[in-house]
Amino acid sequence: MVAQAQFSTAGIAVQPGDTETISLSLFNIGNHTETYTLVPAGLLAGWVRLDPPTVTLFGGTSQVIQVTVRPPRLSSTPAGPAPLTIRIIPLEDPDDVIIAETTVIMGAFDDRQILLLQPVASSRRRAVFEFLVENQGNSQANCRLHLIDTSQRLDGDFDPAAVGVEPGGTSLVRLRMKAVHRQWSGGSRTIPFSIEADQQGFPTATASATFVQSSIVPDRVGRRAIGLILLAAALVAAWFGLIRPATRRAAQDAVRHTPDATVVVTTPVRPTVPATTTAPVVTTPGTTIPGQTTTTVAVPTPTQPTEPPVVAPVTPASGADSGTLFSKRIELDVDPGASGQTPYQVPAGQELRVTDFVIQNTKRDTGLATVLQNDAVVFRWDLNRVTDNNDVVQLISPIVFPAGSTLVFKLDCTAPGAPGQCSEGLLVSGHLVSV
Repeated sequence: MVAQAQFSTAGIAVQPGDTETISLSLFNIGNHTETYTLVPAGLLAGWVRLDPPTVTLFGGTSQVIQVTVRPPRLSSTPAGPAPLTIRIIPLEDPDDVIIAETTVIMGAFDDRQILLLQPVASSRRRAVFEFLVENQGNSQANCRLHLIDTSQRLDGDFDPAAVGVEPGGTSLVRLRMKAVHRQWSGGSRTIPFSIEADQQGFPTATASATFVQSSIVPDRVGRRAIGLILLAAALVAAWFGLIRPATRRAAQDAVRHTPDATVVVTTPVRPTVPATTTAPVVTTPGTTIPGQTTTTVAVPTPTQPTEPPVVAPVTPASGADSGTLFSKRIELDVDPGASGQTPYQVPAGQELRVTDFVIQNTKRDTGLATVLQNDAVVFRWDLNRVTDNNDVVQLISPIVFPAGSTLVFKLDCTAPGAPGQCSEGLLVSGHLVSV
């Protein structure tokens, strides 16, 4: 052996990812010049750089070589002591190799991570989150897992509750999540939370996730319920506003046009009234109730004795005996505060059977409108109560006007509803029957 090599220190400490330099002194103890090649060996060979890698020394001289160690920051870099070996090979005698060794203490580093496989889950109350605990450091990780929820709305169990992960390894963990309270309505609720993996004396790994809690009763069900309620309300309104009145009118028409099976004749009675007394006229209101016969009681004055109208149902008949349809509109214009009348005389040989009266107060005048038979009151309207343009009076038993009698439409105008006169119309409907 014609050379010697020695490190400046017995060992160095280096952290993965950092760089440390140590000096190596090489001595040529021979008498002649020699060239040496320096080659790193062992586990750390790939992380060592020599400066210079080749040295030429005269006999009895020496040189210092800088040995730089730079281990990578990887989980495969082992923590703890490791030998650093340098082989020195003489050019003239390659078999006469010189070995120089020292110790490198490799530091430990931590790099723990949590990788969520699904960071967001949606459910009414329960959900399962899966995640990986990764150890990218160069020492074993022994972590306990914790659920962090500042809102106090979530609870959960980890499977497993603690993990041990080798350097560079991963471990699969399941978190079975449960909401503390149910969300009955009001849409979805977003609840953020975090997962922690901690080990005493080491940094804590953290990951954030979100649990979307759906309501038990979806919003669309509420909207559909409101729609059904509105539809039901519309159907009820249609029934009371359209269908029911139309059904009643149809039933009334059917009853009105159905002939009675019997004939009832009321015998005219001439009332006796003292000559010095004027009896008032008593009338029914200008509306009738379906299914009841409209009755008018009139007490005439002693100076104008009259007979009450004859009221009888229509006798069942066919052909010519049923008579012909009769319809006539009587118009009357009267000045304010005055009275007026228009007569209609029943033709000879026929009697008029009236089934309908329609008073038409188009201007909303005030006063009295009266139908008389030979000066006897048949029907009277208080125009203050006639709010419709067509106030219909349908008679179950028709009022009979004998041949030659007179139907009189009388108007007492209190005040017109518009500037000018009181203008009323009376539509009379029924049958003219030959007698």
